[in-house]
Amino acid sequence: MNTDETLRDLVLHTDDQLGDLLQVLLQRANQRQMWLLFIDPEGRLGEPLMPMDDYPRDPLTLTRVDDLGEVTEAHLLMQRIGLILEATGNASVVLVWERVGSAGVNPQDRAWAQAMAERATGLGIPLRAQFVLHASGIRQLHPDDYL
Repeated sequence: MNTDETLRDLVLHTDDQLGDLLQVLLQRANQRQMWLLFIDPEGRLGEPLMPMDDYPRDPLTLTRVDDLGEVTEAHLLMQRIGLILEATGNASVVLVWERVGSAGVNPQDRAWAQAMAERATGLGIPLRAQFVLHASGIRQLHPDDYL
């Protein structure tokens, strides 16, 4: 895995392969932000790769938008992710929650992962996996971590 082109050619059959790729790409946390990644229909890393550093602290905070009315921040974010997924022709989405700190799952990790998994299911958006990028690397969040 030496070049970006080579990384994009990898078919990610398993979540372990996906985690290894994310470790190479993202390495370790520098700040609080969420990475939005897509997997194409062939199982490779798709475009775009998007960091977002201004997401709210609480996924259940209500917000009002013209097209959806009053919804939670998690609902709004996942709905918008679904639009990007559809527009780009990708097959699924991967969320990486970057934050400085240990590899342990904290309450905010748990709240966001649970809310986004629930909203993905409710909206019919294929959420491939969620990860936490921490001070020393990356770890996958499994349902046991947040349910």
